[in-house]
Amino acid sequence: MSDAPSIDWEQLDMIADGYTPDFVEIYREFEVDLPRILGEAKTAISAADATRAARAAHQAKGSAANFGFCGFSAVMARIESQAKAGNIVGLEGEAQTAERLFFESLALVKSERGM
Repeated sequence: MSDAPSIDWEQLDMIADGYTPDFVEIYREFEVDLPRILGEAKTAISAADATRAARAAHQAKGSAANFGFCGFSAVMARIESQAKAGNIVGLEGEAQTAERLFFESLALVKSERGM
């Protein structure tokens, strides 16, 4: 499985509905909120709290999928699944990968859609 930034452009364009001001406002909130949620997941992983890690990963996964951030969402799904199984070994690396993919995906959307 490749851990490269991957955007579902169809999904992003559909939710953007013409890139209206309302959408732009929601997208800006996503840009700010998702790193906070990822931070919660990383904190939970560091504290060996699999339940909190799974919860934060689930929230980030769904939010990212809504905006078409497929690569990031896939990594968060792996984190969620592993944390739900009670195994947080190696999740620090996955969280770092997720963080990199999120910011690379933001840059890709900015490059391709001017957002």
